[in-house]
Amino acid sequence: MLSTLYPATHNPQRLSNYINREHSLNVEGLTSFVQTKQISLFEKLNPSISINVLAFEKSSKGFTMEHRSPERERKHYVNLLLLENADNPSKQHNVWIKNVSTLVSHRTKHTKKQHVCNSCLHTSTSQRVLDDRISYCFEHVPQQVVYPNLQNEKECVLKFNRSTNNIPCLSTWCTILNRF
Repeated sequence: MLSTLYPATHNPQRLSNYINREHSLNVEGLTSFVQTKQISLFEKLNPSISINVLAFEKSSKGFTMEHRSPERERKHYVNLLLLENADNPSKQHNVWIKNVSTLVSHRTKHTKKQHVCNSCLHTSTSQRVLDDRISYCFEHVPQQVVYPNLQNEKECVLKFNRSTNNIPCLSTWCTILNRF
């Protein structure tokens, strides 16, 4: 956390750059590893900081929002990635995401800078488009968009809970039409 608030000019990986700032954060009543459920308390104790926590989800090979701060207008906005030990999920560690756009950019063919919504992790090509989107996204709980794998036809089916009819997705129809 200190590396985001007080960036080191040289050797940012060295702990010695942050030792003198150790007591600048109020961590009263928190455990040494701040768990996701304690982040709201950390934000109350440190009113200039808002924190989002992302986690990697193996099943979708994507990222999910573990915690989204309701505080968007604070001076410091920090994104963390929650890492878990595969053998022991109780062993966890948070790391600072310096650039969320770089982390999620593999989902699109867009090569220039992307602006990422901290609620749904959807990318936009401009800050204006993102600003328009954010007000709608923050009305709802964090969401994740998962696209079907076009190589697997079983995944490209639109399913309904109350219907027995399954409808192929639009991308499947486009693939079928392109064959003729």
